[in-house]
Amino acid sequence: MKIIVTSFALFYATSSTVVSADSDACSNLSNAYPNDIPWVEYQGDDFIFTRQKYNSVCVDSHGKQFEYGTIQGVYTPIDEADGGCSTVCVEGPSVDAARGCNQLPPANKLVGFQYDCESATCKCLYEAGTLGNQYSQCFNDMNTSNQGTGQVYSTQPQQGETCYSLQIQSSSPPPSPTPPVGTSICTYAPDYDCYQTGHPACCSENGGKDCPDYLTMCDNHAEGEGGFDYCTNAPDYDCYNTSDGQPSCCSEPGGSFMNCPQEQPSCDDDEGPSQYMNMNYLRSSR
Repeated sequence: MKIIVTSFALFYATSSTVVSADSDACSNLSNAYPNDIPWVEYQGDDFIFTRQKYNSVCVDSHGKQFEYGTIQGVYTPIDEADGGCSTVCVEGPSVDAARGCNQLPPANKLVGFQYDCESATCKCLYEAGTLGNQYSQCFNDMNTSNQGTGQVYSTQPQQGETCYSLQIQSSSPPPSPTPPVGTSICTYAPDYDCYQTGHPACCSENGGKDCPDYLTMCDNHAEGEGGFDYCTNAPDYDCYNTSDGQPSCCSEPGGSFMNCPQEQPSCDDDEGPSQYMNMNYLRSSR
């Protein structure tokens, strides 16, 4: 589903409002933090958000968090058209002159959002140096102390929030070139439906020398579909004998898109339940 933003609407709660959501609505992780977020089309670009790990904050390639503006009063479900953090972070919370929000942060500096279901709060994430006093009336509050730059690269654990990364692409991309077909995964004919650059993400690092011999997980998404990364699913300690209940490739340097195959790996071949299966996981039944 694609959302086309043509006008601004009032989505914020005033800074004096105490906002909280129904705890029952937040107890189911997949409902509170869905993966199928509708695209937002804005000023000729498609804004495509992908859920990362539950209970996490977004960080850049140096492990730094991003500065953000907070918008309160965004309740579940956040995957409906014209709603949720995706719409308010791209569109902006308001241009209400009475509130004083007459200038919005540049959309091309947005890198994602973090959502806290229980407090019904979105944190719209921006590259360092984007937010300033001119935007203070557009948010309930702002944090400009974080120094994250570039795109969301990974996550760090944090209870109660979930990171969503952002990919921005043209709504009308030019035709894809057709280079010669090769034999390694970095010289295959490009697949722009699957990969943002036409090739696996590892091909853009170190000349592709560290790529596996199989095609890795797609990092691009067909129109109307949200991003999917099976490493962000709830842990399955009965299947995977790892500390996070995910396939081992998910925790390799560079993350899932650099290391994991397109199809989710089968369960680990062990003789009994995982040693991690009894560990607690926030808001899950374990």
